[in-house]
Amino acid sequence: MKTKIYQFTVLFFSLLMFSCVSEEKLSAENTIQSFSITKEGTKKEFTIAESSITGKVESTFELTDISVAILIPKGAKISPDPTTIKMINGPLAFVVTAENGDIKNYAVDISREPSTDNFILELNVKTPNISISGDINKETGLVTKRIPESNDLKNLNVEVKFSKHATITPDPKTIKDYSSPVNFTVKSESGVEKVYQVKLQYMDVVKSRSCSEANSWKWFGGDNRTNAPDIVAYDRNVGTGQVVIVDKNLVLSTFSIHLREGFAYDQDKQKYNKPVTVKLIIKDANLTVLATTTTEVSANFSGGFIPFDLQKLNLYLEANKTYSFYWYLVDGEKLGIMASSSANDKTGSGFCFNSGYSGESRISKKNNLDDASVWIKHEWHFNIELEGKE
Repeated sequence: MKTKIYQFTVLFFSLLMFSCVSEEKLSAENTIQSFSITKEGTKKEFTIAESSITGKVESTFELTDISVAILIPKGAKISPDPTTIKMINGPLAFVVTAENGDIKNYAVDISREPSTDNFILELNVKTPNISISGDINKETGLVTKRIPESNDLKNLNVEVKFSKHATITPDPKTIKDYSSPVNFTVKSESGVEKVYQVKLQYMDVVKSRSCSEANSWKWFGGDNRTNAPDIVAYDRNVGTGQVVIVDKNLVLSTFSIHLREGFAYDQDKQKYNKPVTVKLIIKDANLTVLATTTTEVSANFSGGFIPFDLQKLNLYLEANKTYSFYWYLVDGEKLGIMASSSANDKTGSGFCFNSGYSGESRISKKNNLDDASVWIKHEWHFNIELEGKE
């Protein structure tokens, strides 16, 4: 009898537990609880309506390369997977499925505010050697630049960069003739227009600068001395250099160096009385060679400025940028003759008071004055002249 009661009790509790499990309901929650977009660390959150999500972001907030985060109830599912969405360029549709299978549709319409930017950002004249940037007045819309006379104003390659999302007319790629002013209209994404006028002119104003104050003189050229300490005759060559910084863009036509006297042998003071060749190396701020040239110094040269004709080089110096000029006597080691580079050892500011250079090569060390490693800065300011067109 006791056995029957125990069996009945077990059966009763089993039926009760089955009844409790069958009565648990699956969740019907299928709402989007939060919606956000993140781009490069900036997060934008949006208000959720009954079955839609709408909003706008600033014109500068591009809806590309984004991360979308959507919070839904536990147990629910969403399609498509928000983590797969990396850009928004039109309406989106999401379906949230509750745990019990109920679905809810959401329409998402998020867009970027139209940009009001209608600027010409850059105008670059492309020449065979360099790119020359125009000067842009954003207030007046006037774009100006003086360019080297070696370029043809009627056949220029001009690149124009303008605001993102804006349009420009006419297409700059179709314009080659800038012999007279050219007008461009830049229209913003929001429809606002701005007219820019481009005026390009030749650099035709002749300018010259001279640094002629001298109170110091430095060895320049070769060395034939047999009695100098640590120096073997006909072994070394000494060069000179100077930093050049102009305050306005300049097309350089002539660069001149100054030597106090003509070339001679230092050992016996005998004058050389033959023509010699001096080489000039021009480098930019990164010490990359821009140009090299030579000039011949006559046999009867007795001191003064020695010019290098640079007209064929079309050398364009940009304002306030650093250029380094180096010069030395070609075959100075073998010739064994020298002169003196004129310099000013006073301190000062401006064009004539930039850094000087000194270089020394030796046949015994198997180097030469074309090697950048043999040049060092010098505290003197060496005498130079230059002429060109602004």
